[in-house]
Amino acid sequence: MAHSLVRTLQQQLDSWFSKAQAKATETDNSLADLPENVTTRIERRLQDLNNPDVYRSTIREAIATGVNNWQQNVTASNSLVVLGSPVESIAQIMHESLRGWSDAPLKPVVPLDCHSRPFDPLAVTQQFQHALKPYPVDLEKETGDRTETSQLDERKTLLIIPSLDQCFLRCIGGWDGIEYLRDLAIRNRDCFWVLGCSHWAWNYLDFVCQISAYFSEMKPLPDLEEDHLKDWLGSIAKTVIEGTQPSREESDRQPYWKKLENQSSGISTIAVQLWLQSLRIEKDELETAQNLTDEDLADGELPFKLHETPPVLPSLPPLEVIDRYVLHSVLIHNNISHAHLSLSLGESESQMQPRIQELLREKVLELREGKLSVRAIHYAKLKTELANNNFFVGED
Repeated sequence: MAHSLVRTLQQQLDSWFSKAQAKATETDNSLADLPENVTTRIERRLQDLNNPDVYRSTIREAIATGVNNWQQNVTASNSLVVLGSPVESIAQIMHESLRGWSDAPLKPVVPLDCHSRPFDPLAVTQQFQHALKPYPVDLEKETGDRTETSQLDERKTLLIIPSLDQCFLRCIGGWDGIEYLRDLAIRNRDCFWVLGCSHWAWNYLDFVCQISAYFSEMKPLPDLEEDHLKDWLGSIAKTVIEGTQPSREESDRQPYWKKLENQSSGISTIAVQLWLQSLRIEKDELETAQNLTDEDLADGELPFKLHETPPVLPSLPPLEVIDRYVLHSVLIHNNISHAHLSLSLGESESQMQPRIQELLREKVLELREGKLSVRAIHYAKLKTELANNNFFVGED
């Protein structure tokens, strides 16, 4: 709690100073916001970025350590939970971390990719039963008198469930699949289970089905520090940013990347959106930029350089009571369809649709492939807003 409070205070202080500095910078340098076509082009390049290397190394190291302990100690835990932010795709992070892992302690098996929850959320149990059929509980082994050596010799299977977020819905019976998985994993100790999940989903599942009592080993993704961010975004930044930026060399100002670390809370998706939002173009280049076609931008190089201004978290628009319930549910589920959101809140789609449309217009929500999610750049302030209105938000 203390760490979270310090982070929030730091963000507020940085935001106050950065807003003033950004205003002064834009006035002095005659800078303008990026035109939509240039923003879209840079967004496409950012979408091609892999997740930060430190995510992959953290996950691989945690899995390797867990598997090694499990294979050598008969009483060691047979599971690991990787926890991330509700505005990051934990499934994508898990898949990328496993890809090309040549020295993995065991070959990772992904029985269920977990990219999307089924149309009927109550069908998750059947999905788990089908996907995990090759890994049943062997009653003879479970009740038989096996030596410690024979038990350890059987431990050769590494199972990955990339995202629990997509394996439940907050409704009656909506976490039956999680309970099935929980009970199977605790009994089948011949498998090592690795689960990806957001902090918010985990906190909710712990409340409704005490999941942490079954999966006690947890590894949160690390906060990205300034060097991580610079290494990660630097490959794109150096191709579009003007090299000489006197405003960033003033002795009384924090370095840009340190500010980005503080404002983003060390979360990759927030950092990306903040960095993009901080970019500006010189006003005398604006007309040229607006007239560029997709063909002109196809090679990925811009015919002009952009400027970084201090990163600042945007303010939340005024929220109605129903907005908070909608946003809270979306964060618990990471991303969610209109139909599932309606079911999770016990409200008709027609009743919620006007507010969802307004939140989309205000760019608090975004819609991709039919799924609603919270725009990462609003996460920190939205979390504070929900906490101040007595919503349970837990700890990241």
